[in-house]
Amino acid sequence: MITRIPFTLAPLPGEPFGLWWHTYALRLGVTRAELAHAAGIPSGMPPGPEHAVAIAAAAGLTADEVNGMFATCRPCPPEHVLRVWAPQLSSRFCPGCLADGTPWQDAWALPLRFYCPAHDQPLAERCPACGTTPPSRRTPAGIALTSSSCPFCDHDLTATGRHHASHDGEPSAAAQKLITTTLSRMRDPAATARERERAQEQLTDVTLIALHFTQDDVATQRGFNHRLPDATAFTTAVGILTAPSAGSGQDPLARLVTRCSRGPRSRAVPFSWRTASPALITRIARARDTSLTPIERIRYATTLPADTARPRGRTDPALTRARRLPDQLWPVWTIRLVDDDGLDGSAFRAALIVALLLPHSNLQLKELTPLLPHQPEPAHVTHQLRRLTAITRGDAALRILTELGLALDQHDIPIDYARRRHLVADIDLIDKPTWTRYCRDAGLRSGGQRRLGLARRYLYELLTAGNLAAAPEPYRLPEGAPRADFVEFCASLPVHLVAALTAHAEETLTAAGISDEPLTWHPPVNWTTVTEWPGADPEHTDPGPIHEAVLTQWSSAPHNHWAPTHIIADTLGISSHHLRYVLRQHPIDHAPYRQHRSGAIIPMPRGGCTIGYRADPHPDDPTRIFLVDPDWLREQYTTWNRSLTDIANEIGCRKATLRAFAEAQGIPRRPRSGGTDCITTGTIAGHPADMPYLLRKSLIGRQSRHRLERFLAMTHYPSLNQAASALGVHQCTLTSQLQLLERACGGLLFHRLPHPQPIGPLTPLGEQLCQQAREHLDHALNT
Repeated sequence: MITRIPFTLAPLPGEPFGLWWHTYALRLGVTRAELAHAAGIPSGMPPGPEHAVAIAAAAGLTADEVNGMFATCRPCPPEHVLRVWAPQLSSRFCPGCLADGTPWQDAWALPLRFYCPAHDQPLAERCPACGTTPPSRRTPAGIALTSSSCPFCDHDLTATGRHHASHDGEPSAAAQKLITTTLSRMRDPAATARERERAQEQLTDVTLIALHFTQDDVATQRGFNHRLPDATAFTTAVGILTAPSAGSGQDPLARLVTRCSRGPRSRAVPFSWRTASPALITRIARARDTSLTPIERIRYATTLPADTARPRGRTDPALTRARRLPDQLWPVWTIRLVDDDGLDGSAFRAALIVALLLPHSNLQLKELTPLLPHQPEPAHVTHQLRRLTAITRGDAALRILTELGLALDQHDIPIDYARRRHLVADIDLIDKPTWTRYCRDAGLRSGGQRRLGLARRYLYELLTAGNLAAAPEPYRLPEGAPRADFVEFCASLPVHLVAALTAHAEETLTAAGISDEPLTWHPPVNWTTVTEWPGADPEHTDPGPIHEAVLTQWSSAPHNHWAPTHIIADTLGISSHHLRYVLRQHPIDHAPYRQHRSGAIIPMPRGGCTIGYRADPHPDDPTRIFLVDPDWLREQYTTWNRSLTDIANEIGCRKATLRAFAEAQGIPRRPRSGGTDCITTGTIAGHPADMPYLLRKSLIGRQSRHRLERFLAMTHYPSLNQAASALGVHQCTLTSQLQLLERACGGLLFHRLPHPQPIGPLTPLGEQLCQQAREHLDHALNT
């Protein structure tokens, strides 16, 4: 049966159970083990949440109050610190207080009490006669304490006087005052929870420094022995803690930390110091800054000019930041950190986004990387950060990453990157017809499936700021595919096509119900205090010289082999990442590559050529394209009745390409057979404009030359029957051919006679056609 303890100590808001349990035992004048026995807790078992009901019944509290102390986020001081705060079996004493008749005080048994402010002297620790330490009231029965005599030799302890006040009293008095004030503040109901927490942290820091000062080598928290700090240790500890923060070579804490942090597992903050307050932990890390890795320097914010520490009792900031960040660092901030092609853009940016999770985080690197969607390897992150510090002004780059990571906790991010990644995984960002339409409107060829895939990846980056190496299908770069294809594609997009893709991305967000976010965003420059970047600020780069260099390099390069952007960047003295970012923000007016495939036909500018077409760049180039005046083509096709085959042979292009161009220009298309209103290819030698009108009209339609040749043969026979017999055809065939020829010429070619001689001599129109046909055929045969 649990015995009800007659005294109840009400817990304060936010007070951890371990501190309350220690204070409760101290108020009762018992040890924590004796208090646990009274609460019915088995011997050797530390109190835990499973004992909440028993502890509440014994202490006169409710179970919710006890469970609340176990659930508080405020940490409890470690065991080796609580041992220093607990009464000991031996006790110091003040000779002046004993001389004044003051009874023996329980507080003298506390290691934290070493100075008497009433008599302005340190407490004596030993009897000057026998050299023993007086016992405290917790000493087992058999040794009695009197008000002024040594229990061992009966020496008058008041005769000690100021014999032990040999050291400077002012620092000891200040140290005792700070410790006493802190002790009272820790249990002051009038103080706020945050003030009590700060008091606990301060007293814990003083105790830890005093313990390390007392002991020569502490490798772990369990390495503390039972030697307790004396007055000198506490006075020194308070002096170290209250000393102004300085650099690693001037901080008085640096030598103590170095002496007590031996062993292969020593890190930025040795294990024996891990229970210190965040402020002291940051100071310890700053004292060891010169030996820290880049990851530890960012984690403990030693890259900043002033100490900054994460308050205790809050959720690890990395958990919150990871849910709000893209899966790679924003490109403009990457260029500000380093304007160098020696670092891989995508791999470098993926590692630096992990660095933004580090400031003030207690999670290890292997615990941070799984928080991001692409989950980079910890070794990869470490490698990239070491490369960053190896460049010029690497310390400034680490400072920027630290400040940027901390600023994320203070500002909102207007884009929900996680929602966008989920959005693009469920839809097709752009289909083939839409991409073809955008390219046609911009005067570009759409290309095949490869360019469509590049356009999809462009939109994925635009919407999510994501890493293509870790993107879902179909946006992920294929295994082994060169990233240069994508970056060159993005850099060479002209302004009209960029505007179309941007509008398409905004429409995608609107269709998904996302109307309260900007399309793209990156943190502003005022989130950091750095004014001189280790790299460059591409937002202040003039795009004019870049555009000029791109177009100049293309015009001087062989046909369809324009210079890559990294070559152009070298000529300008900037990195290719810098140049490509500027081209994305300020696209060029037209693409710096051949906009049409080999053999394509594009409209010729007005006044471009006197004959209506030309080959570009040179007629002998097999990859040439053709510039054709649409008005000239319309005239040749409709006015002069030339076939597309004949016109294509003259230009030197393919007939199918010319037919597609004619349709795009709105020229009415004849049937594939040519119909009856064109001059058949091969019928004439030369241009129709060089032929007489009557002859040209007679040569229109299929088999027009054949009809003209038979017409000439008819003139040698008195009747159609004889002509048909001589030519080996039926008479009706000649009759129909003659009728077609007369319809084309607009009149009779032979005089009509009654049967059996239906035709007579040639009419004047027939004689004119006969003369023109003989001249043309003779010329055609000669040529």
